[in-house]
Amino acid sequence: MSRNYVGLGVSLPHNLVADLEGFAARKGCSRAEAIRVSISTGLPLLNAGLAINARRTIAILEHTQLALSLMIERESPEDAAELLKLAFRNVDAHHS
Repeated sequence: MSRNYVGLGVSLPHNLVADLEGFAARKGCSRAEAIRVSISTGLPLLNAGLAINARRTIAILEHTQLALSLMIERESPEDAAELLKLAFRNVDAHHS
């Protein structure tokens, strides 16, 4: 184990282990890395006092995106393709 890590034993329910293993397989990472990513993503939210309902959050994001896309296509159709291109550029630059 690397000097940068502290070994930590924890027991998890079978279904959570299966979810972590599925995530690790999809991302091509180890189970340990999947756990580190899960904690580093979720712990800041918990520390901020936020409880996230993932399904509701995704529904809000999708609804907002659809409404905004519809408004742009109606009001400024000549800008729609460029805005979409810039959005994916930002995803690649900031979220990959």
